[in-house]
Amino acid sequence: MNLLLQSSISRVLLLRSLAIVVQLVAVLICQFLLELELALPSLLTVIALESIFQLLSVWLLRRRIRRNERVGTLTIVWQLLADIVFLTLLLALSGGATNAFVSLLLLPIMIAAVTLPGRYTMMITIVAIALYSTLMLMLPEHQGAHHMTQMRSHFIAMWVNFVISALVVATLVSALARTLARQQQAMAANREEQLRAEQLLALGNAAAQATHQLATPLGSIALLHEELEELAAENKGLAPVVSELGVPIKQCQQQLSLFRQRAGQLRAAREVQGEQASCTVGELLGEIQQAFALQFPTQQLVCFGFDGLKTQLLRTDPLLSAAFLNLLANAVRANELAQQTSIHLSICVDNGESHWRIEDLGGGFNSEHLASLGSAVMASDHGLGVALWLSNATIERVGGRLALSNAGQGACIDVFIPELKR
Repeated sequence: MNLLLQSSISRVLLLRSLAIVVQLVAVLICQFLLELELALPSLLTVIALESIFQLLSVWLLRRRIRRNERVGTLTIVWQLLADIVFLTLLLALSGGATNAFVSLLLLPIMIAAVTLPGRYTMMITIVAIALYSTLMLMLPEHQGAHHMTQMRSHFIAMWVNFVISALVVATLVSALARTLARQQQAMAANREEQLRAEQLLALGNAAAQATHQLATPLGSIALLHEELEELAAENKGLAPVVSELGVPIKQCQQQLSLFRQRAGQLRAAREVQGEQASCTVGELLGEIQQAFALQFPTQQLVCFGFDGLKTQLLRTDPLLSAAFLNLLANAVRANELAQQTSIHLSICVDNGESHWRIEDLGGGFNSEHLASLGSAVMASDHGLGVALWLSNATIERVGGRLALSNAGQGACIDVFIPELKR
């Protein structure tokens, strides 16, 4: 349910409840205290019908809220049109266009200008003007009375004033309301972006601290490994074990070196702010393939569609290849669970964007992941939510976007990156 529309309809219903009470009190005062001649039975009938319509509207709205049913824009349109009709009937039975409260027909137009799209606001404005014009046509004709002629001119001037006021409200107030709504949306987007930047900064600081703390013990392990290699030269039985131990140590050292390189690139990027960073498809693909082969030697990255596109320029970021590697790491986890070893990476060009597609042979995403992954940090068994969130943030920073889907046997991740013209 649209919470803004629900709030608007609730306020309209509240205002109508107050209006019904005021109308009933005003009619009784005019009839019995001021002793004015009114069509009391007819007025009370209209107020009763309005009260029944109000009770029915409140009951229907509460039922929709309980059932979590959708409340559309037309709901509030019909409510405002009903207000105009009931008010016009009351005015017609109590003086018509000569009634001092005829200007209350502007209230539904004001509410529509603030809450409804422009076409519905204009429709309500036209209906209100038409009904006011009908009240003007119902004015009695008076021949030869100079005073009554002047009063008729006054009522016509009131009608012109109402038309001008209604059109100004429908156009100017509606435009101001839309501008304010856009500003509020922009402020909300800025707050979300600032919150995400703070979360990224916190994660970056935690990662840097963890890397710094791991560097010293990793160096000590490397020294111990060198001593073990010297002992293995004398004891041939230790040689296979020592050799196998050196592989993960080397991988950790290469990862630390890559992290330092990325940190240097980020510092350099901050120093040259304003310049648009770029790389070719071939350069980005080479970085991805090299890092993938290093981290996942048991998996095969099958690339196709890159012939003829490797020289194409892309907008880039120091962490763009790392973002792709995070996405590939998730595909690797899915493959390992399904005991598969092949991941497909393809590219095509469409509408000034390069379209990268990663497909694994795992079980695919569930519905919850498809709805939330990439847009927020989610809990997962293997860091899937954080990795995709970080990757999405990096891709959006270069003006791209990320989409998740299920295709065939496994999951499909689509990455769109803007191209740069030479």
